[in-house]
Amino acid sequence: MTTNNRNKDLLIGAVVGTVLGAVTALLFAPKSGKELRTDIADGVQQVTTKTQQAAESIADKTKQLAGTLNEKTQLAAQTVSRHTSEWSEKAKETALSWKNKASLTLTEGTSEGSTENELTTQDESKVS
Repeated sequence: MTTNNRNKDLLIGAVVGTVLGAVTALLFAPKSGKELRTDIADGVQQVTTKTQQAAESIADKTKQLAGTLNEKTQLAAQTVSRHTSEWSEKAKETALSWKNKASLTLTEGTSEGSTENELTTQDESKVS
């Protein structure tokens, strides 16, 4: 942004300097009032034309910059979306893996518990 401000300040300074230089040259030139007014009008017309050209050029460059910025923003959004989807999928896979491990552990624990209960029951029946 600092570069844009410098360029803008430079452009404004150039326009103001051109106008002041033209007016000063016209006022110090040995001409009649009618010729002087005609020269001033011509100078104003030239400055107006140059200012409009500069404004059009700046507008075109701004549109190009906005288009480029829009494209880059869309690419960044797509990249973030893709990465988010990938991370979400990995998180789901990890959660499912943990769930399966927990379920397997729980099933193994239940099976071992059943076997121990059966053994205990058999041992108690022998003692009776």
